[in-house]
Amino acid sequence: MVTGLLLSACASPLGWMEAPNTAGGATCAPPEDQARFLPLSTFEQHEPDPAHWEAAVAPLREGDVIGYRMGAWEARALILTGRLNALGYRLFRYGHLAIVARDPDADDGGLAVFSSQSFMGPNTAEGIETLKDHSWDAYRLDRWDRVDAERFEEFIAFARAKAGAWYGYDFSGMFALWNSNLDPTDEAEIGHDYICSTVVVAALHYAGLKLDAWHRDGYLDLVTPYQVLQSRGRFIPLPERVEPLGP
Repeated sequence: MVTGLLLSACASPLGWMEAPNTAGGATCAPPEDQARFLPLSTFEQHEPDPAHWEAAVAPLREGDVIGYRMGAWEARALILTGRLNALGYRLFRYGHLAIVARDPDADDGGLAVFSSQSFMGPNTAEGIETLKDHSWDAYRLDRWDRVDAERFEEFIAFARAKAGAWYGYDFSGMFALWNSNLDPTDEAEIGHDYICSTVVVAALHYAGLKLDAWHRDGYLDLVTPYQVLQSRGRFIPLPERVEPLGP
């Protein structure tokens, strides 16, 4: 399965743009405080064998990151019909990025896909079952146990509450002008808009992992899905929680 993932990650026309920051803080952190993404599973949308789906989706858990792929002809057809959001699939290795999260709208502890889309912003509108409609590669952070899962879920709640309007998607980030806040530590610092890749970066930072995915403090810096998945990270101290006063 991992071999298939590596073969499917073919070079992209603008692949040279997708290198993460190799001189970031992670390079100076002790090895035990570093983290990186490792290949986990892969899925081809048009594979008819149900066992292929089961094998790809079975290992998914909270924190796994999904890189969405699309064939050249499929992407080209969508672009010709006006679906310009498919352009990223032609230019870069992955055209979309999402992270698996606990579904905040479900009582059974099920999983959802947390991401950001144009005119929706950060959301968990899609469940795991919607991955069947796409081709994708899944990656897992090698030290997810060091991530503060409570703060990760808190970020999702705050980001969803700030989204929902037309400006809920970071169009300036999409055009590499500037990105919404990539290193929030409290609710007020969470941006109103993110693209799919930067919402993953921001969510992990809020939960204690700073990725070296970006170069110039977010300005004139396009952060692509594969750039995030290639980046290393380092664990950072989190602010102390303030317990509410008793009655």
